Amino acid sequence: MNIPNSSQVKPGIKLVLSCDLGGSQVKAIAQIYPDGIPCVLAMSPEIADVSIDSINSFSVQTFQNISTWVGVGDEYYVLGTIAKEVFAGSAALRDNKYHYAIPKIAGILSMAYQKFGINHNHVDVFIQILLPPGEVNDARNLTTSLKQILKLGVLTPNGRLKGKLRNFCVAAEGSGILTYRSRTLGKTYIQKNVGILMLGYRNASFALSAQGNPAKSESTDLGMSWVINSFVERTAVGLSKNDSRLVTAILAAAKGNFDAFRPLSRKATPEGVQFDLNLFQKVLPSIRDEYCRALVRWIRNIAVLDEILICGGTAEYVKKELTDHFHKEATPIVWNGGVQFPAPLDTKGLGERVADVWTAHITYILMLDKNFAYDRKQDLVPDPNKPRPSIPTSGLAQLREYAKKREAEQPLNS
Repeated sequence: MNIPNSSQVKPGIKLVLSCDLGGSQVKAIAQIYPDGIPCVLAMSPEIADVSIDSINSFSVQTFQNISTWVGVGDEYYVLGTIAKEVFAGSAALRDNKYHYAIPKIAGILSMAYQKFGINHNHVDVFIQILLPPGEVNDARNLTTSLKQILKLGVLTPNGRLKGKLRNFCVAAEGSGILTYRSRTLGKTYIQKNVGILMLGYRNASFALSAQGNPAKSESTDLGMSWVINSFVERTAVGLSKNDSRLVTAILAAAKGNFDAFRPLSRKATPEGVQFDLNLFQKVLPSIRDEYCRALVRWIRNIAVLDEILICGGTAEYVKKELTDHFHKEATPIVWNGGVQFPAPLDTKGLGERVADVWTAHITYILMLDKNFAYDRKQDLVPDPNKPRPSIPTSGLAQLREYAKKREAEQPLNS
């Protein structure tokens, strides 16, 4: 049933969580509704299924900020850095993101409970997750399972976590930024074909808005992992695809600095290390060229555009090539959809990588405001050093009118 106002929900903490179950990092915006200041939660994407005995071998203090574990039913999972370093956990890039959605959501919830000091079970939980377009419909089937799990309780390092799932919303990656852009353009948005290209670690996703209407969406495996896999296989000098330092080294090499590859070489002599560096310098440019060609080829076959929004952690790696391509096509690029992530919230140093989940969170909060008949008077992230602006800088003013239109399309379910 719909919840038109807060009188239908018993008093208690309302926790809102917007999650991006990314292939390089799990990112989330958490907030105590309605007036709590949002915060960023993040952990590495690795997950490992383990036994209760393995869990008991660690202290509670071990799982702080960057890792956690959860007990969901009879299954136990370690998530984050410890999953990778101790249990050989993987980011499960071959699986759909929703496959491990429940333990990852439970892990982020555990971190949110700890962050906000929630130590009781009278919590109403509102969850939004972003997934590639091809996985959205399957993930909606998670609602019933999540309700049951939160009712029974999830075991965590800080005890049994319980809550009542009041709403579970699944949105396509890029939807937050597209919505933000629609409000920025105003009436001209419905006169354009606007595409959004999301370049992540696991995959690349594209969505098209044709004259204001969702037209098509596609995903491909052309994420940064494609570059990593090709580089490791072609160099064949014992590098590991799971070594997180590879991404940093490849990004540095794109700017002409190959020194970050030195610690990755497994050679025992300076001559051997130099041999590897020479090999890396020879192989990487051709791999990058092949990746860019494949990406452009894929985009060219999707749609003719008036404007393209480009975002995601991998976008910076191929920024020049994409700029050159769309310049030739006379297609304007709006990097990150013009979104400016509030600096006070950037406690994890993720910057533009949280642009999509941040704008999706804004839209979700506005939907809740409408359903609870809450008249929001100030910005989500108020600046204590400045007087309150008449137009909130977080994008709330730009999106409030949009939220009114979408409220009927996304009612809350109890």
